[in-house]
Amino acid sequence: MADGMGARPGADGFAAPADVDPPRVGRYRIVARLGEGGMGRVYLGRSPSGRAVAVKVVRPDLAQDPDFRRRFAREVGAARKVNGFFTAGVVEADPEGSPAWLATAYVPGVSLGEAVVRHGAWPEDAVLALAAGLAEALEAIHGAGVIHRDLKPSNVLLAADGPRVIDFGISAATDSGASRLTQPGMLIGTPGFMSPEQLTGKPVGPASDVFALGGVLAFTAAGRSAFGTGAAEALNFRAVYEEPDLDALPARVRALVADCLAKDPGERPTVGALLDRLAEERWGQDAHQDAHEVGWLPGPVAADVRARATAPQAPVPATPDPRLLLWSSRAAGPTGPAAPHVEPPRQSTAPDAPAPHPPRGHEHPQDATAPGHPQDAAAPRHPQDTTAPRPGRQTGLSRRRLLLGLAGAGVAGAGYTTWRLLDGTERRPGQRLWTFSTGKTVNSTPAVAGGVVYIGSDDRRLYALDAATGKKRWAFETGDRVQSSPAVVDGVVYVGSGDGLLYAVDAVTGKRRWQYPAGAIHSAPVVVDGIVYTGSADGLHAVDAATGEKRWTALTPSYVDTMPAVVDGVVYVGSGDGLRAVDAATGTERWSALTDHTFSSSPAVAKGRVYIGGIDGLYCVNASDGMEYDDFPGGGPVGSSSPTVADGVVYVGGDSGDLYGVDAVTAKQRLKFPTADSVDSQPAVVDGVLYFGSDDGNLYAVDVETTEQRWRFSAGDSIDSFFTPSSPVVTDGVLYIGDYAGKVYAIAV
Repeated sequence: MADGMGARPGADGFAAPADVDPPRVGRYRIVARLGEGGMGRVYLGRSPSGRAVAVKVVRPDLAQDPDFRRRFAREVGAARKVNGFFTAGVVEADPEGSPAWLATAYVPGVSLGEAVVRHGAWPEDAVLALAAGLAEALEAIHGAGVIHRDLKPSNVLLAADGPRVIDFGISAATDSGASRLTQPGMLIGTPGFMSPEQLTGKPVGPASDVFALGGVLAFTAAGRSAFGTGAAEALNFRAVYEEPDLDALPARVRALVADCLAKDPGERPTVGALLDRLAEERWGQDAHQDAHEVGWLPGPVAADVRARATAPQAPVPATPDPRLLLWSSRAAGPTGPAAPHVEPPRQSTAPDAPAPHPPRGHEHPQDATAPGHPQDAAAPRHPQDTTAPRPGRQTGLSRRRLLLGLAGAGVAGAGYTTWRLLDGTERRPGQRLWTFSTGKTVNSTPAVAGGVVYIGSDDRRLYALDAATGKKRWAFETGDRVQSSPAVVDGVVYVGSGDGLLYAVDAVTGKRRWQYPAGAIHSAPVVVDGIVYTGSADGLHAVDAATGEKRWTALTPSYVDTMPAVVDGVVYVGSGDGLRAVDAATGTERWSALTDHTFSSSPAVAKGRVYIGGIDGLYCVNASDGMEYDDFPGGGPVGSSSPTVADGVVYVGGDSGDLYGVDAVTAKQRLKFPTADSVDSQPAVVDGVLYFGSDDGNLYAVDVETTEQRWRFSAGDSIDSFFTPSSPVVTDGVLYIGDYAGKVYAIAV
């Protein structure tokens, strides 16, 4: 998700604030959590008069940094100057507050990147209407002496009355006396949209944003980047030295984009010239008013925008037709067999066609009920009833596609739903088997053992769920969010919590066996030879798995929130100050490497090499001494995605939205699969299929040989419905994963 000053809304509600969230920021009452980025959290706030705003609260650790506060204050000062209709402007801010925050106009829209990925390339008139709105937005931004620097599809929100440009978080003031808001040597931007001068370190001005505008329009008109696909380096090389591929663009759009993508910034049109040019495209003297007042969006995109703009903040359970109650939880006990999910009724599909991609926004029955609030057992809801039909959507029921939810007070109260086909059709890959709702964000990656799924949630609990039905076995409550991923060994579940404790919990009863004080834990524990290894806010800990007694602690200058890798008596772990190797028996450091890097990615070890993702790509060092291999880094910039090594290939997700596969020895790219947003999920490779989640709200299955998509599962329209950083776990033909909206899924593979 973009760490922008605008925020992307949900389609069917928002995540309720957690206990750790502030009830009020400044004069704004916090009513929901919209998302989270690198700088902090974004909330939906209400002013005393009831006006909705997006409130961005800076992370406490950043706010305590004096240099960051100064940069943030300059950022706010620059952004406050921007006041245009097609921008999400700053309403109010307090850079010196505790916490530091700013509030911007709230835009209930769909991102351009999401719209193109879901519905494909746009027609010519719609692209030109988009161009007019974006050009006017840039006119306002540049008029305030600001350069955006990262205009891209995910930073454009679509509303019924025109687009909105968001995310001035990395803009730089162009006033001659203003300091840059970026750090020296930092390359800010997105491959495929950065200008040649931006990539080559030359002075950057408004023309750089015009180049990015050309890239955005090309992507919208063709459904793909004008500079193709591949590693970030390849896209950047083409942007500087090669001509863009504009063959698929309609004539008028092609001419406009070609001018914007000129290599020489002096040859690109100014924003004012673009506005004059667009005004002549038979839209009257005001290119924007006429273009955006009536029907400027393609039909399917307009339907998504309407659905999102009118979505209730607290969905009210619908009352179903009692005739649909054919199978309830009273007819099938908790140990009943798992059943496949089938998409809600829609346009007819040929019997032999592959499973259609589920439409976003159709959530399952428990999604419209707050956790812990059971429904009337006599009134289970049909999936179709959970969301009002979108315009033009077929609402008739197909007998073959009719689904029934396991409802009833016990089921709804537990927060899970299981689905079954009436005609006994075999499940297909990508079908949802069940969903469990925790009510809070699930950052944890599940662990599966003995027919039970164990997973943590931001609601402070560790859950044990029946792997076949999704029914809750037990829930263990801690003192803070459980973002740590559990490990299960010999009937014990080990998990850390933000309350500073490492817990050992009986896997059957959910009773605590012991707890160990380690500092706030977001790291996933690893159990090897009777020792639990885990990172925390103050270092790396080794604890006796049976007793909870400390074996050793290796203090580090920075936090350790990555999962350790323990191989041949050595613990490898990434942290805020590099990659280090520690003796597993004593805690003595053997070596440290890449100490000028911050790692949120967990290391993978294979054949004497250690792989870890960083800002420049995938790094590789010698496991024995930490020496870097010259062929690396490979792939593109990596955020918190952890690498997976399989059959001589290292797979890792990128901040650019791509999933990379690089040769484990040469770093040569073997696979690249694009998505519409960053991939922080750790990929899983099972039987030649690559499974991973993306911030674009989709879970992907990709053939590692052909790089073709096998299937795709959509989490829904909610801003919180994306599958990272929880990562997929595949066992016995079922994939388990959590999402940011607080749901746990079981999906057939």
